[in-house]
Amino acid sequence: MAPRTDPARLPHLSRRSLLRAAGASGLALGAGGLLSACGGDSEAASSSGSGDGKSTTVKVALGWIKNVEFAGFWLADEKGYYADENLTVEFQAGGPNTPDPTQSVSAGSADLGVHANMQTLLQAIPKGNDFSLLGAVFQTSPGGLLSLTSDPVKEPKDLLGAKVLGQQGTQPLIDAILTSAGLKKSYDFTPVGYDVSPLVQKQGKAYTCFLTNQPITLETKYGMKKGKDYEVVTYSDLGLPSYSSIVFCKRTMLTGKADVLERFMRATIRGWQDNAKDPQAAAKLAVTKYGVDLGLELKQQVRENELQIPFTQSSLTKSKGLLRIDAGLLGGDMYDGLKAAGVKDLPDAAKIVDQTVLDAVFGKKATV
Repeated sequence: MAPRTDPARLPHLSRRSLLRAAGASGLALGAGGLLSACGGDSEAASSSGSGDGKSTTVKVALGWIKNVEFAGFWLADEKGYYADENLTVEFQAGGPNTPDPTQSVSAGSADLGVHANMQTLLQAIPKGNDFSLLGAVFQTSPGGLLSLTSDPVKEPKDLLGAKVLGQQGTQPLIDAILTSAGLKKSYDFTPVGYDVSPLVQKQGKAYTCFLTNQPITLETKYGMKKGKDYEVVTYSDLGLPSYSSIVFCKRTMLTGKADVLERFMRATIRGWQDNAKDPQAAAKLAVTKYGVDLGLELKQQVRENELQIPFTQSSLTKSKGLLRIDAGLLGGDMYDGLKAAGVKDLPDAAKIVDQTVLDAVFGKKATV
């Protein structure tokens, strides 16, 4: 699966380091304090903030660089939604040469994590990490395949006999798609980087990517249009549904700091609700403030945000609110896809998904 920001736009990050970071999944177990308060230790007194006026600091480990992928978090911070909840949130950037969020939360250097890779997060739990999944920003992972309209991939059978261009680590996904569809693993896999030009040059039929990223390159660099020149299909469409950008914490926080979690999630959801109304606002914040040192391009970040907003929505979020996780879907179709990809020792979905925090945030409504 490709990274969320094209490495070509980040010249100081080598593709080798990106690949190495994408493949990192080791865990460093350790102990550490959870939450600290400015000026000293303090407990949050209510959902509206602590009575003594001290702001509670929450450290959040992100699964990628500080780009527009985290749009709702930036808006919640910039608009003062966290401050309204008497929280001070410190975001720790992810990406090349940074710890995986599971490592940071396990070691206590972060209170919460936002993980892009559901499989990596789930596989960390049987290794001794008692994590709880609080919500998922992306109801459908933006991971998928690009193909040219002249020879499209729209369903699993279209991969039979095809040459698939993919990044390191994506071949098991193609195997799982075919296995889940009851088809033979009859295709050729060619390793490529994050440059989509091999697909344009018809060196292969399909190209693994993040659908909020490489399609932008096809549009801006090659003047292509979706439906006319190129096609996109998510892994979910091909039978491998998956959540992405999953917010998680240690289970101990649910008993010791439940009010802080509720305040954080309420403010975060307000930010994501705002983002759906104005994709440009968070893109500007990513370029000028949160990711100012990354050399991000505003036009690209706006377009990426426009493309990712639909992935934050589902029938469940429409009825019960953003970030909701369906434990039945996770333990059912999503686990079936992971098992088809050879993943073993998955935790009980019903035991790791927490519904209480978002139930407290939304009540019987679908907005906050």
